Amino acid sequence: MSGTQRQVGIEGLRIVTVVVDDVDEALAFYTETLGFEKRMDDTFEMDGETGRWVTVGVPGQELEIALTRVDEPYYDEETRALLEPKRGTETWWTFRTPDCAETVETLRERGVEITQEPETYPWGIEAMFADPSGNEFSLFEYAS
Repeated sequence: MSGTQRQVGIEGLRIVTVVVDDVDEALAFYTETLGFEKRMDDTFEMDGETGRWVTVGVPGQELEIALTRVDEPYYDEETRALLEPKRGTETWWTFRTPDCAETVETLRERGVEITQEPETYPWGIEAMFADPSGNEFSLFEYAS
């Protein structure tokens, strides 16, 4: 970076959101089925409405996933209209795994919907799975 460029101040990506049908069901799925940590589960007041803020994360990583419903009472109609199409879709998020096939079998044993069986590419092995709301995620094992 040249001496004339200014730092923006972004330090990293911290929270991403997944739109779910039921926060309690999603919380159980992410913590009990996937083994994520519950990071936060708090209620709050906003615009005279009570809301709930729930986040989970992979143990040892800072990134958190916020679990939210389209019909949170503090959302206006415009926000609900923006969120609705995001529920139950492919997220394009990728979770790393050291053994894609083994992880898929473990998820399958736990009742997780596998939406794409492991496929081998020159750069690694990828599979896809869905949460109870239909949000799809990639599992990826880097090529050795």
